[in-house]
Amino acid sequence: MDCTWKLQAKKLDKSQLSKAGQTVANAYEGVRCEVEKEDTEFITLFFTVPQTEADPDATAEVEITVYDMGRDGLVMSLEADAADNDQMWDDAHQLAEDLAEQLGGKPIDV
Repeated sequence: MDCTWKLQAKKLDKSQLSKAGQTVANAYEGVRCEVEKEDTEFITLFFTVPQTEADPDATAEVEITVYDMGRDGLVMSLEADAADNDQMWDDAHQLAEDLAEQLGGKPIDV
């Protein structure tokens, strides 16, 4: 089950996405965020999340992508089959919700 949000911004801005991603990561202990502009049409945020308290070195990667849909603006997507999203779904969904809030996103059905 993928989740999608329509964002307020009209164009991809790596700096804005990096700032929002860092704000979200800073809200959680041990979470880090890296942002990569992999293509002219999308930017991906990779959140490194501690997997267990028992093993602080065990991490999982949550991947959230922002797509430029042209005239339709920007759409943020949390895809279950990306990175470790499926195994970390609750954490992944919380990070995506927080990121959507930072970016003025509204959930949409696609």
